[in-house]
Amino acid sequence: MDDTLEEKAKDFLSPDNSYTDKAGFESALANIYLTIRTDMYANSDSPDNFDMLGGDVDFAAKQVSKTTWNEYFYWNTLNADSNFAEKWWTRFYNWIYQANTIIDRADDDGASWDSDDDKNAIIGEAKFLRAWAYHFLANMWGGVPLVLEETTSAKFDYSRATQEEVYQQCKDDLEYAVQWMPTVDELKGGRAPRAAAWHLLSEVDICLEDYDGAITAASKVIDDSNFYLMTERFGQWTDFQFNGYDYRGEYETWGDVYWDLFQEGNMNWLEGNHEAIWNVEFDVNTLGGGNNSDGGNFVLERWWGGPVAWGLSDINGVTNFLKDTLGGRPIGLIAYGGSTSAWTPVNYTDSIIWEYKDDWDRDIRNSKYNIQRTYYWTNPASKFYGEPITIENTSAPSTNYIYNPACFKKAIPAVHHGLFTDSSSGQGHDGGGIFKDWYLMRLPETYLLRAEAYFRKGESEKAAADINIVRSRAQATSVTAGDIDLDLILDERARELYMEEFRLSTLMRMGKLQEYLMKYNSAVISKSYNLDDHINKLPIPNSEIEANKDAVLEQNTGY
Repeated sequence: MDDTLEEKAKDFLSPDNSYTDKAGFESALANIYLTIRTDMYANSDSPDNFDMLGGDVDFAAKQVSKTTWNEYFYWNTLNADSNFAEKWWTRFYNWIYQANTIIDRADDDGASWDSDDDKNAIIGEAKFLRAWAYHFLANMWGGVPLVLEETTSAKFDYSRATQEEVYQQCKDDLEYAVQWMPTVDELKGGRAPRAAAWHLLSEVDICLEDYDGAITAASKVIDDSNFYLMTERFGQWTDFQFNGYDYRGEYETWGDVYWDLFQEGNMNWLEGNHEAIWNVEFDVNTLGGGNNSDGGNFVLERWWGGPVAWGLSDINGVTNFLKDTLGGRPIGLIAYGGSTSAWTPVNYTDSIIWEYKDDWDRDIRNSKYNIQRTYYWTNPASKFYGEPITIENTSAPSTNYIYNPACFKKAIPAVHHGLFTDSSSGQGHDGGGIFKDWYLMRLPETYLLRAEAYFRKGESEKAAADINIVRSRAQATSVTAGDIDLDLILDERARELYMEEFRLSTLMRMGKLQEYLMKYNSAVISKSYNLDDHINKLPIPNSEIEANKDAVLEQNTGY
């Protein structure tokens, strides 16, 4: 072909002129982080944003009334046309595609590097992100196709690697990453540090039954002086005063150290939080910062931030007020009001996990600062101003509705930015959006991964010691070696990591999904479903099987 007819990008970005220097590769990495933030938390104004976090599993449900729930996954009829399975399969492979492009092009002749260290650090970070995607695929589907090079043309003959081969690839990528990724004190924030790779390697080694490797990897984070559990109050909110959820009491210093962990301005390592390993970042009034047309919709408060108590009317027709401080604009169900699409804690996370060792009043994670269970009339014009909302004082009362659903306050800002003003109360709110730098990885999970590895290795005393480090900060009763099993570890993860851990992936990794659905999923229990263990893995999407016309992409058993 005549070279004069060959198109060369000069006034627009293309792969050929973007991957030429460190800045270009960092921009490509930034795009993966943006994609992860959007996919995991901020794709739309919808509860579906949080469908990896335990909704319609064992953490929360879409409650319709005291005895009925809407389904999200439809576990009893889940099949290979599942929108959820197709959505996340596509998303994970999109992350992999982007990471592969960076890895391959870093060695191209057109890429200019000041040093091999710069190049290796970029490749290491991309390999970490590739492993992050593949570990989800292995946990949730088992064996999947391994794609390790940039995709430049259509391909129709993919075949599945084994689950062990996928985990081994994750391990290979992570062992490279931990050599070259920058440490947390070398980063500006938003990017994963080397400790994140060690943390993920610990989980992957558990999956490979390399428990010594898992213990070593977790210890690399735990023993890093950059990271430690926050055991004293810290950050911007230690002097915060509040007069209680009825908004009529005496003002008092509000919060505890666990509450501090979830306040805006406190959640990032750069903000002095030394148990934050890796966060997604959101910033108000910043282009691309979140909750706007450029930054997505981190609407955790709206869809998982408690009931719509502010929208109820009392028996005299007086409408309750929306309140700014520790209130906001959630829309969950309460007493004949609210959305039946919002997530509400199930019995397991509302009460069962807090009754362990009679710690209801001891464990600070269950304190009044961190979970609200009583809601009040907040309009001074109401006869019931300052009193709890009950069946007796609510309009359209019914014994079939809930009046005291648990609200985990980690989803609610202490004070909102006032992007909107409520027309009735005049109080500010942010439309159900929040601007917290949400955790992807936090140090207590590292301790719990090491505890799991110790337990699986047969060293329950050491497992108990690690779990007690987490429980001690929460002022919870210590556990003993005889208490330790996988259920206790999962319960402790629920107590510490509710709304944080990717619970669906965790239960699938541990082969516990079917069991926990049968024990704790409100819809499954109420409808007497009898699920079998094929549900511990998702179906390969039919769309992928049908498109793969030149080879057989085997379906998972049971689908």
